[in-house]
Amino acid sequence: MSAAERMRGVLHALGHNLASGVRLALFMRVGAPSFRVSATQLVLLVLVSAAIDIDADWLRAAGDARFSMAGLQGELFALGLLALTSAVLAAARRERPLYLALPVVILASFPVVQVVHVLPDLPRAAARVSDLARRVFDVALYAWMLIVAARAVYVAGDPARRFRRAFAALGGVLVIAPIWFAPLAGPLAPWWREYDAVAAAGAMNPASEPVLAAQDFLMDRALDGLEDERRGVTDLYFVGFAPDGRHPGFVSDVEAAQRAMDQHWNTTGRSLVLVNSPLTVAERPFATITNLRAALLEIGDLIDADDDVVMIYLAGSPGAGKTLAAVNPPLELVDLSPAGLRQLLDAAGIRFRIVVVSTCEADAWTGELADDETAVIASSPSGVRADDCRGGLVASRFGDAFFGAMAKTSDLVGAFDVAKKRLAAIGAPAPVMTLGPGLAEHLKSLREHRGPVTTAANRSFPAAQFHFPRAASTATIASSAISR
Repeated sequence: MSAAERMRGVLHALGHNLASGVRLALFMRVGAPSFRVSATQLVLLVLVSAAIDIDADWLRAAGDARFSMAGLQGELFALGLLALTSAVLAAARRERPLYLALPVVILASFPVVQVVHVLPDLPRAAARVSDLARRVFDVALYAWMLIVAARAVYVAGDPARRFRRAFAALGGVLVIAPIWFAPLAGPLAPWWREYDAVAAAGAMNPASEPVLAAQDFLMDRALDGLEDERRGVTDLYFVGFAPDGRHPGFVSDVEAAQRAMDQHWNTTGRSLVLVNSPLTVAERPFATITNLRAALLEIGDLIDADDDVVMIYLAGSPGAGKTLAAVNPPLELVDLSPAGLRQLLDAAGIRFRIVVVSTCEADAWTGELADDETAVIASSPSGVRADDCRGGLVASRFGDAFFGAMAKTSDLVGAFDVAKKRLAAIGAPAPVMTLGPGLAEHLKSLREHRGPVTTAANRSFPAAQFHFPRAASTATIASSAISR
C-alpha cells in the first residue's frame, strides 16, 4: 500500500469518527463498531479539537487580540485530564481497551458541542444575548456535555459487562468533572490574548519624575488654551476622556471625535482631550478624575452657564460597578462612575450638558445623569455588549457612527438617528438616548452657530485614522515645566 493510499485511509477513518461522534452527540443510534480506534486517530482528533478551540477563541477575542502559544497549555492540560480519567475508568473496569477507546470516542463527539458553544459569541449574536440568557445557555451546555460523556463511556465500554448503564453515568461525571473544576486547578489561557498597549509599547514610566513634570505642563497648557465664551453666541465646549491606557482605540476614538467637533461644530479653541496611553505621555494630559475636575472647573469659569453647552465624550472599557475603568500602570487611578461625573459637572456649575458614553452596558449612565437640561447618548442598552466595547486598535463603531453623523447633520437628535441606522445596518447594538426638554429647546440656538456640514468631497470621518502627532520629547517638556 502506497503512502498516498495510507493517508487516504487515515483521513477516511477520521471522517468516519467525526460522523459517528456527531451521531452520538445528537442522541442518534451509534455503537462501538462505528468508531475507528487507534493512536493515529487520537492524535488527529486532538488536532481537530485544538483547531476548533483556536477559531472559537479568535471569535471571542477583542479585535486587537494576538495569537498566543499559551493556549497550548490549556489543550495539553485538558488532554492530560482526559487521559487520566480514561486510565482510572479502564483500571476500575479492568478493560484495557477502554484507555484508548474512550478518548477517541470523546474527542470525536465533542466537536459539535464546541461549535454550539461558540454560537452566542458570533458577532451578531453577542450583541443580542443577555447575561441571563448566556447563563441559561451555559447550564444547558454543561448538561449536554455530561450526557454526551456518559454516552461515550457507554459506547466505548465492553457491551458484555454488567452494570453498564450505571458505570456509564458515573464515568460521564468523572470525565466532565475536570472541565467544571479546571479553572481552579490548571492553566486555561486562550489561544488569542488581548493586546495590552501598556505592556507592548515599552514607553516611559508614567510615574517617573520627567513624565509627571511634563504632565503638569501639558495640563496647564491645555487649560490655558481654552478660549472664553462669546457674548451673544451659544458656544459648545468639548471634552474627550479616554482613561484605559491598554487599548489605543479609545485614544483614536476621542481624538477623532475632537477633530469632527472642531471642524463642524466650531469647538476649535474650546475643546480638549484627556487620555491614558503609553504613546502620548509627552503629548496629552492624563485621563484622571483630578484632571477631569480641573478641566470642568476651568470650563465652568469660562462659559455663560445660562447659554453655553458642554459635551463630554467618555470612551473606555467597563470597570467594577459599571464604572469607566482608569488604567495607566503603575499609577493607581480611580475609576469614573456616573455619580462621580454628575458631581464634577455640578461642582463646575455646568448647566447644559451632553454626555456621550462608549463602553459596555453604557446606558447605566443614563439613569444617573439624565435630567431636564442634559442629554445622555449611550452606545448600548443594558445587558448588551458590543463586540468592540472593550477596546481595540481602532476607534469603535459607535464613535465612528455617531461623530461621523455629527459632521453631517445640523442637530443632535438627527445625528443620533443617523448613527442608529448606520449601526443597525452593520448588526451593531442600537444606541440609546435621553434628552431633557430644557436642553432640547436650548439646542435650537446652538444649531445656528455650528460649522459647515460635511460636503460630498469630504465625507469620510477620520475615526479609523489612528495616529499620534509627535510633540517635543518628554525630557524637553519636563525641563520646560521645571524651569517655569
